[in-house]
Amino acid sequence: MEYFTTEKQHIDMKKIEIPGRILDIGGGGEGVISRCYGDRVVAIDKRKDELEESPDIGLKIIMDACELKFLDNTFDNITCFYSLMFMGEEEVGKVLAEAYRVLAPGGRLWIWDTDMPFPSTADVFLVPLEITLPSEIISATFGISWRKGQSLDTVSQKCVAAGFTVYENRTAGQGFFLRLVK
Repeated sequence: MEYFTTEKQHIDMKKIEIPGRILDIGGGGEGVISRCYGDRVVAIDKRKDELEESPDIGLKIIMDACELKFLDNTFDNITCFYSLMFMGEEEVGKVLAEAYRVLAPGGRLWIWDTDMPFPSTADVFLVPLEITLPSEIISATFGISWRKGQSLDTVSQKCVAAGFTVYENRTAGQGFFLRLVK
């Protein structure tokens, strides 16, 4: 089995202010968004084990983001912290359409993720992260079987197709950040 590892990506969450109620899509595992914003976060993940692994902060719900069980216009903000990389092409489109539906008018979608060049001879894609939170630093490596390509441009295009307007985008190494508005 061959592995491809990106350069370590450094993310400083201390400088990011997200006001209001937050839906965190793929919020299991390290629970980065919940650690930053506490009880204002509803973290969803379709994997129970990922939610059980995350810190006991905010509300955690087992849910598939392709079929959100929330009413329209419910959340002020939606976050996807390195979660789109785990979704197939079709799944990303459905998730973004659902995010648009449950986000309040003028609400924001916040995406942190990574470029994944494709095709590749490697079987597994790994992203080492160092995440600076308000009260701690987390080091983690996210990995998946490599089955798709992804970039700032492809994700931006899917967001615009779902109805979002790009407000801000940044790249750092192979990582990228998008802030979009409904």
